[in-house]
Amino acid sequence: MKNHFLLTTRELVLDALLSALLFVSQAGLSWLPNVELVSLLLILYTLVFRKHVWLILYVFVVLEGLVYGFGPWWFSYLYVWPILPGAVFLIYKNKTPKPFGISLLSAIFGMLFGLFCSGFYLIAGGIGGALTWWTAGIPYDIVHGTSNFFLSLVLFQPLYRLLTTLKRDLLQR
Repeated sequence: MKNHFLLTTRELVLDALLSALLFVSQAGLSWLPNVELVSLLLILYTLVFRKHVWLILYVFVVLEGLVYGFGPWWFSYLYVWPILPGAVFLIYKNKTPKPFGISLLSAIFGMLFGLFCSGFYLIAGGIGGALTWWTAGIPYDIVHGTSNFFLSLVLFQPLYRLLTTLKRDLLQR
């Protein structure tokens, strides 16, 4: 009888590798403001590795805090990044993902990222603080959403095939 709460060694190693890939992709593109692969990779991890996305995601968030500091932005990452896998679980429960739909979801998430993050600033600084923080970041959210759309449109299909093959070859032995 398999315990569904314990990870196999293969699963744990793969989750660690995928977490590291999230972090390295973010750090590698950090010189481009709001251009990132994290959104696309989280969508892919959710579609391919299902429940494993939560461990992968929170390892990534902790790594972000350890490297960049645990500032106010970090606390919003605890609830903002999980919105994307949650949306994928809801939208693609029994549907086959299409690149355009994934790209659109990724773009919408990028466009709303600053709004989602402003929730922390609502608590910390009131409505004025949250609105100021969000509106100041709108140009970055536009870049975030636009880059998410095009990166997803180009990279979704090949990465989806790669990850499904990886899952088949590594985890289903």
